[in-house]
Parts: sequence; C-alpha cells; structure tokens
Amino acid sequence: MFVVVEGSNGAGKTSLKERFEDEDGCSTLSSPNGTNLAKMLRPACRGEDPWSDIDARIQFLLFSAARLDEYIRLVEGNSDTIVADRWWTSTFVYQCTLQGLSVEFMEHTIHPDEKIDLVVILDGDDDVLIERMKSERLKNPKHGICTWTKDEASLRKLMKIYREDLPVYLDKLGINHVIVDTTNRTELEVFEHVKILIAELS
Repeated sequence: MFVVVEGSNGAGKTSLKERFEDEDGCSTLSSPNGTNLAKMLRPACRGEDPWSDIDARIQFLLFSAARLDEYIRLVEGNSDTIVADRWWTSTFVYQCTLQGLSVEFMEHTIHPDEKIDLVVILDGDDDVLIERMKSERLKNPKHGICTWTKDEASLRKLMKIYREDLPVYLDKLGINHVIVDTTNRTELEVFEHVKILIAELS
C-alpha cells in the first residue's frame, strides 16, 4: 500500500512520517530525499542557495527526476505499507497551481504503473501552522526553508491550495484522500487516526 502525507509547513508531515518508521511492515520516505540521486537534487529542487534563482521549469524537471528515481528504487515492487512525506501531489500544489506550470506535463512524469492508495492532507488553522513553523525554525533554522515559504503571504496561499485545489484534483483522478485537521490534535492522536484510516483500506 502506498500512502502519501501532504500539507503545508507546520501541519505535521515529518512528525507523522517519523512515527510510522517504527511500525512493523512500514517503509517511509521523504521526497525528494529518499535516494542518493534525490538527495543530490534536493537543494536545487527547493531553491536553496546557490540555487535560489533557478528557473521554475528546471526545478519542475528536477523534482520529477528525483521522484521517479524514488518510485523505481523504493516504491515499485515493495510489499510494505509505504508512507511518503510529499510526492507529485506537492508538485501539483507548488509548481502547477502556485507557479502555473502544466498539470498535463506533470502527469506525463508519473510512472505509468504508479498507484497511490491514500493521500492524507494534514491541515489546520493558518495562524497555528505558521506559529508551529516559526517555532521549528528557531530550533532548526534550515527547517522548511525553500523558495515558496520565505514569506507569510505565500504560505497562506499554499494552505488554501492544499485545502481547496488538491482535493478537487484528487477527486478528478479518483484517488482516495482525507483532510485531517491537526489544530487541536497531538502528534500521537494524528498518528493513531491515520493508522485507522490505513487499516480500513487494507
């Protein structure tokens, strides 16, 4: 089973993925970071220095290359339940919806045999998520820093896209998805809730 965890910064994706690392029969990955190639491409994908001025189309292609390598090496043929922190669903949000690149082109980069069983979209009150992100960055200044998250206005746009546009697109493709509000839930409560959702599909 292939489960993708999505959502804006501060929603709890990484924390949820880390809890699944200790579950029997689970494999996890953080994209783009799951293979040696993806790790090499990650700074340019995210627009980190010295790649802060990289063309959006090049970023798009780098993300696609990293994800395809991760799919072939880590997902294809894996009998575990795989929990991925971000996937092409992030490309839809950031590059396609926010930056206006072609959704049809993105669809051509998806492996023809790929099947996502469930997309979990972690959401929450905008102000709460932004405060969580700021707190995390005080502990780790590099956490979540990328081209699209350097200002609050962009963050709020991304939250709206995750909340409204991504579910509509997933409906169009017939991909199971659920929005989980993490505003007043602990990390453990979110984890237990998502475990139940996955078990119901097994």
